[in-house]
Amino acid sequence: LVTALMRRESGFNPKAISSSGAMGLGQLLASTCRTTGVTDPYDIDDNAKGTVRYLKYLLDKFKNTEDPVAFALAGYLEGPNGVERKKGYSAKTAGYVKDIIDLYHRI
Repeated sequence: LVTALMRRESGFNPKAISSSGAMGLGQLLASTCRTTGVTDPYDIDDNAKGTVRYLKYLLDKFKNTEDPVAFALAGYLEGPNGVERKKGYSAKTAGYVKDIIDLYHRI
């Protein structure tokens, strides 16, 4: 799942930077780096570990929803508080979730 997420997020480019300032393989924001202990978001190992930590946090957070994996992936894109508050996610995010799940099944 993490591999599919990284493929979708950065195309496996460890130097990727999004328009919102997300960095590296897992496209981590600076605030997520602080939360997950990532000191160098462009370091492959550091970013991968932070991505795994964050995704694990999201999977735990949404474990009691109807589809914990989908909600965790939606939280990765939209932010967990918004997904939790809405008890769901946007149609655009649904496409993102589907892309990652499809990649996951192809791996």
